Amino acid sequence: MKKFFDSNNPVMRFLSRLVDLAIVNILTVFTSVLLITAGGAITAMNHVLLHLVREDETYITKMFWTSFKANFKQGILEGLLLIAVGAITAIDMWALHGSESRLATLMMITITIIAIFMAVTFVYMFALQSRYENTVRGTIANALRLAIGNLPKTAGMIIIWFIWVLILVYLHKAAPAFFMLYGLSLPGYLCAMLYNGVFENLETEGE
Repeated sequence: MKKFFDSNNPVMRFLSRLVDLAIVNILTVFTSVLLITAGGAITAMNHVLLHLVREDETYITKMFWTSFKANFKQGILEGLLLIAVGAITAIDMWALHGSESRLATLMMITITIIAIFMAVTFVYMFALQSRYENTVRGTIANALRLAIGNLPKTAGMIIIWFIWVLILVYLHKAAPAFFMLYGLSLPGYLCAMLYNGVFENLETEGE
């Protein structure tokens, strides 16, 4: 029994990580309510998640708020950009919905592919923002380079988010509760496991 409750026990470590991810997710959702603060919230989330992936000594709440405050102003611009891209995509898809023409179908497929790629680029963008000082334009440009230059991992992140969306759709009535607990942090954590290696290479080259 003592071994089961040992902090080094794989089961206890797994349960502890689930609690960590739930805390991070609740903080992220809470600080994203005003929408304009979403950029700073997602940046702070990525900051904490990368530390969790690297198994650094992590005080989650303190680390989250420190990053949120440090990236608040620049996060507003990046968050608004994310919202704008999402809104434009939604409007375009709504306008094309219901049309039976082949052109409309082709356009919907094209928009979906572009939107998914942009979504993963935003993952890189917020992750970069959480660790490196740069202008908004510079951060976006570097995010695009990383997304294109690391296509296998980019594809992996696309698959992670696609599967997660399908899971939430399948859960239906339970989806809101799962989203509140793990809607952003769980797929974000899995993505951080993928881009961690990319960042380690960047940091090694920087040294």
